[in-house]
Amino acid sequence: MTAASAFAHVLVVDDNTDATEVLALLIETEQCTAATARTVAEARQAWRAQRPDLVLLDVQLPDGSGLDWLAELQAGGALSDTRVVVLSGALDTATRTRALALGAAETRLKPLGLDELQQVLGSVRR
Repeated sequence: MTAASAFAHVLVVDDNTDATEVLALLIETEQCTAATARTVAEARQAWRAQRPDLVLLDVQLPDGSGLDWLAELQAGGALSDTRVVVLSGALDTATRTRALALGAAETRLKPLGLDELQQVLGSVRR
């Protein structure tokens, strides 16, 4: 973990509660703070409570698409200081292309391993 990413705030948006909690715990061991959301509605609320430096965003959520929420953020100009990494268990070319076009910094397959998580966290700049 680099000093530049210390104390970054990360929002994990995924409907898999166990995976979300594990990611949040791992994030906190890497000198960052973490918030979690299981739905688009919860993600919006968490975003308003504290704008994250990094969002780990699942594509499929119970109340909508993570990519649709990403489109809302981009349309509102809210992504200027936030890095978004789109996660999915099955990333096809169309999903990757749309995610990147909407402002995602990158896409990754789930589940993220510890090394991958550290790479993503290391890319966050405060």
